[in-house]
Amino acid sequence: MLVTLVGLVGVLIGAVFGVRVLSDLGFEPAAVAATSGANITLSAFPDGYVCHPSTPGGGPQAEWVSYCPSTSIRVPAHSTVTVTIMQYDTGDTLHNPFFAQVMGTVGGVMTVNGRSVQRIPADDVGHTFTIQTPPDENESPLFVSVPLPGVADNAPNVVTIAGHQYPKPNVIVFRFKTGAPGRYVWHCYVPCGTGLAGDGIGGQAGFGGPMATTGYMAGTLTVT
Repeated sequence: MLVTLVGLVGVLIGAVFGVRVLSDLGFEPAAVAATSGANITLSAFPDGYVCHPSTPGGGPQAEWVSYCPSTSIRVPAHSTVTVTIMQYDTGDTLHNPFFAQVMGTVGGVMTVNGRSVQRIPADDVGHTFTIQTPPDENESPLFVSVPLPGVADNAPNVVTIAGHQYPKPNVIVFRFKTGAPGRYVWHCYVPCGTGLAGDGIGGQAGFGGPMATTGYMAGTLTVT
């Protein structure tokens, strides 16, 4: 357990640092209109064609995995927020199995295609949706982490979105409660990016590129 927690702290700090640095340097892609309200609907795609269509063939990082329609999310304070995520990507193996567990949601559960789930296999996670409080911030602490099960590798492409084909998605639904107004970051903890080094708990291999770039696999949650 101690090793797992140490690895978790290292991964969390690295992810928050990456999100902040890229945003400060102006690397954040133009966002689609922010999702707002107490009901949030997102999609997780294996590429950026739907999310970043700046050119007919996709944006400058069209091959990067990405959340849509925006990674800038606004939700009301002191509310129960319902999140629905359409997960179109295949699964991979987590560096840290800690993130295979549903955490911080109402009842400690999510539903996957209508079935209540508390945990999924650590080697079959497409992405995670993990909200956390940035270091040295004064908001009400918030931590929510939900693993999104991957679509089968051999699943046929049966859905066409913006001219691109994808398999039928896994539909994940969960609820969490907000407190006072504040600003948080969220991130995916499946190593489906590029660059960096080190596998296993505390390793950073695969956490470069889209994983550390706001607008792709990282974003903000503003509670107002």
